[in-house]
Amino acid sequence: MATTGMEPLPAAEQVLLRDVWVVAAPHQPPRRRDVLLDGARIRDWSAPGGLVVGDATPVVAAADLWLGPCLVDPYSHLEEAHGLVDDLPRLTASALGGGYGAVALSPQARPWRDQPQELITGTHQGLELLSWGSFSAGGAGQDFSNHGALLAAGAVGLAEESCHGHPQLLFRGLQWQADAHRRGEGSPLAIAPRDPHLQAGGMAREGADALRLGLPTDPVASELLPLQQLLQAADLVEGATGLRLLNVSTAAAVACLQRHPHPMAAAVHWWHLVEDTSGLSGLSDSWRVQPSLGSRRDRQALLTAVQQGLITCITVNHRAIDHHQQLWPVEERPAGLAGYAHVLPLLWRELVDGLSLPVERLWWLLCWGARQFLGQPPDTLTPGSSRWLLFSPNDAWIMPCHGSERGGGNRPWPGRAVQGRVVASGLSSGRWLAKLR
Repeated sequence: MATTGMEPLPAAEQVLLRDVWVVAAPHQPPRRRDVLLDGARIRDWSAPGGLVVGDATPVVAAADLWLGPCLVDPYSHLEEAHGLVDDLPRLTASALGGGYGAVALSPQARPWRDQPQELITGTHQGLELLSWGSFSAGGAGQDFSNHGALLAAGAVGLAEESCHGHPQLLFRGLQWQADAHRRGEGSPLAIAPRDPHLQAGGMAREGADALRLGLPTDPVASELLPLQQLLQAADLVEGATGLRLLNVSTAAAVACLQRHPHPMAAAVHWWHLVEDTSGLSGLSDSWRVQPSLGSRRDRQALLTAVQQGLITCITVNHRAIDHHQQLWPVEERPAGLAGYAHVLPLLWRELVDGLSLPVERLWWLLCWGARQFLGQPPDTLTPGSSRWLLFSPNDAWIMPCHGSERGGGNRPWPGRAVQGRVVASGLSSGRWLAKLR
């Protein structure tokens, strides 16, 4: 029985993780355990010192490592399953490499996911794939899609990325959903409080930073007014418990939710917790996201909402663009960031290291709360499971530069060092994950 560090990684089928932190289930504090991995599966665990293994089994000193259920992304984009820029194999590899075990895909696609045959569901190389069906036909906000057919075909729920349609459509949709919940057939309805007409092409939230950067501004009203409309409509429809607020992004929205008398499931785009316009220059390409990146005040309000439990989960909003699109004028470039490997490390830095947020609360935001947002039961970690990840908060690596990696030219912070890495996953071939350099 030889004790080894993480580098080089032991190639044996069975490996004992000695004294690793384990985050196993909601509302349970982390515990130190000895965990025996048998290939991709957790064979057994015990209190530290409770497992005895033979001399042929490597032992990893894992006191600085964290073992938990795979993460869940409640909202991301895959516009074409067989696209040239992003496709299902690339999305799968990226998600698994970041410790994710499930991804729910946006209706925004070519063709739009408003028909049952356009949904992508099932398991691909171990990654669970879910699809949101479009709330409206073509995402145009004018007419309903065939809700019943989409849900019968396996849609996890219905979603709309803006509030630009007829208000009565939303009200009727909430009534339909409330009736379904009363019949025990309810599913989530995720709507982003964003009015593109009020946004008027704005690309950074209005304020001094947007003026300094010379960017078209996105007024706070483009989020606040549709949010107020959504909350009012939900209050008017008895039993409308399935409404989800998708990607709130401003201090004004947080204040509105704090004043609202009833709790409301709300998601936030992960980048809005990490970066704001005060830290970016006019030459930066990491602020071009949807919803528009806000000010330092917006980010601080969102971080406070996370601490208060006002935020249910964190979305990745993965969206890959090619390296040629990265060179387009910024107003023509598609909005979004690509990739998964950086999400847990950068959120760990902001929330655990920066705000002293308990690790189990971070797992709620990235796993169990995401399942709740999707209307599904939470994942738990038990012996026999292969849906686990192993995270090293102290393992440094370098974000790929543009052009160095296939599958999207819009990863954040190219060439910068990132502290923290998912080093293993039960869903990945070979268990151990290669470090990006």
